[in-house]
Amino acid sequence: MKGSWLLGPGLALGAFLLAPVSAPAAPAIVTAIFAGTYEGRFQLEIRGSEPLDYVVIEGADPFSVSLLLLNTTFAFPSGESQLPGPGLTRIRTAVLEREGSRLGRLDLTFAKSAPYRVIKDGTRILVRVDAPPLPRGLVLGAPGREPLAAPRPAQAPTPTDPGVPPGYPARVPETPAAVPLIIELRPEIVGDDVRVIVQADGPLAYKSFVMEKPSRVVVDFERAQLTRAEDTIEVGNAILTRIRASQFSRTSVRVVLDLTGPRPFWIEAQAEGVVIHLGTASRP
Repeated sequence: MKGSWLLGPGLALGAFLLAPVSAPAAPAIVTAIFAGTYEGRFQLEIRGSEPLDYVVIEGADPFSVSLLLLNTTFAFPSGESQLPGPGLTRIRTAVLEREGSRLGRLDLTFAKSAPYRVIKDGTRILVRVDAPPLPRGLVLGAPGREPLAAPRPAQAPTPTDPGVPPGYPARVPETPAAVPLIIELRPEIVGDDVRVIVQADGPLAYKSFVMEKPSRVVVDFERAQLTRAEDTIEVGNAILTRIRASQFSRTSVRVVLDLTGPRPFWIEAQAEGVVIHLGTASRP
């Protein structure tokens, strides 16, 4: 792979390998990585335990964007995932160590070259690439998920477990269900009706209510996470003016539909998200 260091040839990696060893500071931790969408294009969000220092490498043949995260490790196992594209085709994480110092590396490989931006936003790093987003999104390290980790084997019964009679298999503890990830919110205009597609990677539990002055439909998803902390989509339709979403709590998401006036609505549950229908009082 051809590569060009955007902050000087080998500057960060050379400093990491050649600098004199001293008592290292405690490393920052990447707590989660979310691949989602921003304005219809690919976005990757890296969440850190504190602001992260990084160097960007751009590669060709194939096109790639790599981040070297200085004195940083990951809160989840390193590994690699191959993806079908048509945008991102591979994501890989790794940690280099040298006498207590750590360098976290994140490699993103794409099907073809595209403009991109890397934005530092507090404890987050946003990588926005002018490429198609992943159809189903991707989460590394979110609560309840270990997408790159091998499954844990069941433990054998022990004499200290009074609930397991001799000769019977061990009682396997239940694994908490993964919290669904809301990947995308997308308005669709169909005749006199407006639909809001809430795309997720699994079914969503919800409750809804109406607010007035101004008119709003509010939908709370009780166990869900957004690919970023908040999102706003301007629509400007005769029925729907704006869609707003926020991470209401650690495991709940609130979606607010700002309307031009009171409108009937109903919600259609799907296997991977929901569809909110505006302008139609009931199911057809």
